[in-house]
Amino acid sequence: MKIMRHQKKIIVFIGLLLFATLLLGGCTNINPVEPQPAPTTPTTPTNPATPTTPTIPTKPINMQDVKVTYNYGDKDKVQLSANNIMLKVGQRLILEPASGLTGNTRFTSSGEHFFGDVLKQETSEPNSGKVIFTAIKPGKGKLTIIPRSTETDRASDLWVTVQ
Repeated sequence: MKIMRHQKKIIVFIGLLLFATLLLGGCTNINPVEPQPAPTTPTTPTNPATPTTPTIPTKPINMQDVKVTYNYGDKDKVQLSANNIMLKVGQRLILEPASGLTGNTRFTSSGEHFFGDVLKQETSEPNSGKVIFTAIKPGKGKLTIIPRSTETDRASDLWVTVQ
């Protein structure tokens, strides 16, 4: 009887150890993945020497836009409503100032090819601070939001991954 209780304790301990290992090991990708249809063969022959430009949707199809609001005062760092954003190709990222925020804000990106190659700026409403980007190619980078265009010590980074 004593051995049976001891075996149960060992089994419970091993189960808890495995569970803790799974939790501490973490997951690197917890976003659900939607199956993609198989690519179709083109009906017209293509010349491999001729580069093709990808079509860039101006409005996502069956996808929600991702909206991030930014805010800052006179002395504090930029606060973001979200960070570490995941987008799919064709999805739009809308950066919008908090209500009542005035001032010139500058956006820069990591690497010279993040803007244009991974994210394309669609529109920028004059004097509104609102900027819209469309994800055009998989990649990862950061957008830096700089208050008053020059105060880099108060800037914040918004990490964006396009799948």
